[in-house]
This record gives sequence, C-alpha cells and structure tokens, in this order.
Amino acid sequence: MDSGKNTIQYDESVKELVLARLETLPTGAVISIGSGKELTKDELIKSVQEGNEVGKKMIEIEMSFLRSLKEGVLYGSSSSSN
Repeated sequence: MDSGKNTIQYDESVKELVLARLETLPTGAVISIGSGKELTKDELIKSVQEGNEVGKKMIEIEMSFLRSLKEGVLYGSSSSSN
C-alpha cells in the first residue's frame, strides 16, 4: 500500500545531525521547500523534531547534500587523483 512517497526511516543520530546543522542557520533565515511556503529556522527545527512531512523532507535534503559532499560532487574532486 505504498502511495509512492519515500518511506525511508532515519535513526535518531541522523535526526540529531540535521537538527545541529539547522541550528547553524542565521536567525531570521527562511527556506522554501517544494510548495513555495517559506519556513523559518525555528519552524524547520520543529518539523524535524516532530517528524512531520516537512521534517522528513528536510532530512532527505540534508542527507543528499552530505552524500554529495562526501562523494566530492560539490567540489568536483571526484575526477582528481590527489
């Protein structure tokens, strides 16, 4: 009965990592996710803590960013031999 939505479950350590990264955002920062609704830093943190749809999407976004960073995609180092 999968409705096509991503059902990946992340453990508490991943949630804590995302929360820590969100805490580093400047006060007053807003982020738009999908529908164009702007969310404040505090709203994003609350969503991740509650595990609602926006919070889950934020975790997916952060994990995708971190995977890309690890793989060197963001800095083009994957073609480097150093």
